[in-house]
Amino acid sequence: MKPYKGIYLDNAATSYPKSRVVLAAVRRCLTEEGGNPGRSGHPLSLRAAMRVYSAREAIAELFSLSDERGVVFTKNATEALNLAIYIYTRAGGHVLCDDMAHNAMVRPLYALADTGSIRLSFFAAREGAGALEKEIADDTVLVCCTHASNICSCVCDAAALARVCRRRGVAFLLDASQSAGHLPISAEDIPADVICLPAHKGLGGIMGAGAALFPRLREDFPTFLSGGSGSLSAAHSMPPSLPEHFEAGTLPLPAIAALEAGARERLKRGTEPVRKHLLSLEVVLREGLGAMRGIRLYGEAWQGNGILSFTHEALSSEKIAERLAAAGVSVRSGLHCAPLAHRVLGTPAGGAVRVSLGEKNTKRDCERFLDALHGILR
Repeated sequence: MKPYKGIYLDNAATSYPKSRVVLAAVRRCLTEEGGNPGRSGHPLSLRAAMRVYSAREAIAELFSLSDERGVVFTKNATEALNLAIYIYTRAGGHVLCDDMAHNAMVRPLYALADTGSIRLSFFAAREGAGALEKEIADDTVLVCCTHASNICSCVCDAAALARVCRRRGVAFLLDASQSAGHLPISAEDIPADVICLPAHKGLGGIMGAGAALFPRLREDFPTFLSGGSGSLSAAHSMPPSLPEHFEAGTLPLPAIAALEAGARERLKRGTEPVRKHLLSLEVVLREGLGAMRGIRLYGEAWQGNGILSFTHEALSSEKIAERLAAAGVSVRSGLHCAPLAHRVLGTPAGGAVRVSLGEKNTKRDCERFLDALHGILR
């Protein structure tokens, strides 16, 4: 099968194409570092362990963690979010979640609320720290916040929200699934208790890895997943220290190697140029879509996360996406696993067409998409 030659505008689902640096890291990992990290003393296992440690260092540097041991690898952002929610709600209490959240965060919370383990309510993070302050109750134990929406270019002031939580003694969880790699994120500026992210979106890695970042190390977390850890094998429970406490079983080494490569590319280039590039393309798309009759755009905050959604008054979103695919343009229609956010934005029952930009998209890509859509609507 030949490589895809169309216009790819579905980067909120996964970034494409992957850089040569990332592909080379995966190839090197499989051919030169193919042992199981922490499980043996032979050269391949030691090389694998060094790769994992190097990846922790890169992630810690990129997100300004003072200690690389706070980088806990997971299989994706969803697992990282489930882990974080579990450890901060083990004693019950009230949980606040923003109303733009993805199902990866909402469904674990609903599962706890449905069994009576927590009391769940929602708040509008986009309205700022004042709105959050009013919603925090005496029994609030956790605030879950979406940094950047996965259906529109809406970015919350995570630093201000986290400071409110720190002052009130409430844990703050930041879902950086759509912002990591696209927007500057520093654990020094955003005093979050945990930051969750995937490898394969803005950081340009491959599917199979994510991370939960803990800026402050602790040894009193409950066990989330039990199994082999490579250290303290005689103990009946998981090692108490991070990251081993949460990393049961074999790690996804090729995906971690790819994540490191993507992170080091960000360290070399910087995240702010990526944000500015995406914002410039957003402007092209917004102006082009705004000039088309019958099109409605959703979301008003344009801050550079590279995502926008729209509908047409006569043609369904599903049909538009199908016809764009036939014209060689990849977008996504529907509810995008974020029905709460669609309800807030007021999209139709069938959702909207989402266009999500990536670092490798160009102004020409945007123009070709607009031309294709104009032809479909005409």
